[in-house]
Amino acid sequence: GIHGAFRDHVAEARGEALVAASVGKEGGAERHATNAKEVIDRVATGDVFLGTQAIRLGLVDRLITSDEYIAERIRQGARVLKLMVHTRPVGLSGLFSGPSRRNSPSVGYGGGFADDGLLGS
Repeated sequence: GIHGAFRDHVAEARGEALVAASVGKEGGAERHATNAKEVIDRVATGDVFLGTQAIRLGLVDRLITSDEYIAERIRQGARVLKLMVHTRPVGLSGLFSGPSRRNSPSVGYGGGFADDGLLGS
């Protein structure tokens, strides 16, 4: 199912970081996991982790806000696109008219980065 697919994705994408961060106690001795699947089996239980816990477990590299990430990407030269919301009028008139445009005030810097493939063409 979806949880299994997510576990597989995390194990593939974060495998080395998961293994490096995993230190367990077994019989009083420190023990490192030998593969990402072993770590995923221990941490991907459906529990929710705080950011600091996720760092310690190797699930994330760092904690930053989306604004900080976007500003960082701009400094690195990424092209930021502005997200436009297209709506159609409700009812029969919506079938025959083109989309109307309005700016989304909640978008902030934009909807994605052209080089990240976050927005379709």
